[in-house]
Amino acid sequence: MSLMDEKISPMLAISGNVFDDPSWVYEIKWDGSRTIAFLSSTTKLQDRRLVDISHQFPELMEVNKCLKSNEAILDGELIVLKDNKPSYRNIMMRKHQQNKLKIELLSKYNPAIFITWDVIYVDGKELLNYPLIKRKEILSKIVSEGNLIRISDYIFGQGKTLFAETGKKQLEGVMAKKADSKYYLGKRSSLWQKFKHHIILNAVILGYKIDKTALVLGLYNEDDKLVHIGNVESGISQKELSSFLEVANDLKVNPEFYGLAINNVQWIMPFIVCKVKFMEWSENFKMRAPSFLEFALDVKPTECRFM
Repeated sequence: MSLMDEKISPMLAISGNVFDDPSWVYEIKWDGSRTIAFLSSTTKLQDRRLVDISHQFPELMEVNKCLKSNEAILDGELIVLKDNKPSYRNIMMRKHQQNKLKIELLSKYNPAIFITWDVIYVDGKELLNYPLIKRKEILSKIVSEGNLIRISDYIFGQGKTLFAETGKKQLEGVMAKKADSKYYLGKRSSLWQKFKHHIILNAVILGYKIDKTALVLGLYNEDDKLVHIGNVESGISQKELSSFLEVANDLKVNPEFYGLAINNVQWIMPFIVCKVKFMEWSENFKMRAPSFLEFALDVKPTECRFM
């Protein structure tokens, strides 16, 4: 059976600390949805959970026409740009949309792009045992870049420089890959490493846990409704928490105020803002590994919105 007929589990990276090494290649870590593209006379898109998501991205169904070979399997990321930067929230909205009319509208007004960085099969030949740099050379020869598909650029040896540049541009981070690494289907390998920047934002404090261990945070969405984005416990001192609770005592509201089904929370009026940092967004738009930085008393709650 050909790989074209199988479900492909992509190779995964471990989290690491940024370094320089001339035997490694470094590229931007794109803030999107990991996707395997099966290209032949048609286009099929499969996510890392082995689900066919082709119907949710009709604008990408002609990616196969950008292929110079007869058939290929490409590894990459689906992204949606907002203000010329990948928007994780927007690509997740696209990916989880099932309404046919909304899918068609979003494909026109919020289109996705397939960023590819690897090829594991081309014209009947598996490339899994080829070194990464050879696979990248083949990829550059078989793909015609355009509005639907782009090849991720890379550099040798300069991980720290690229990490600094991605930080300045508020991108997610950097991927480092051993230049001679093989492709291990479904395996998480130290031959691929990821370095992520923390996301820092201001969030509205919606309440606090009854046991007074965590703050409950939210952001305003496009409909001006507050959406719960998770709770933060780490980083806040007992002194800061005590000061907050003194003020919050006069702002208490009943559990129906926000209409959020979260147990053991004392809700408060959305008057106080804090600054937090976290690793990344989860697929349901919750902060991963958040940490409290400070109260942001000069920021208006209505300014705390999804980017």
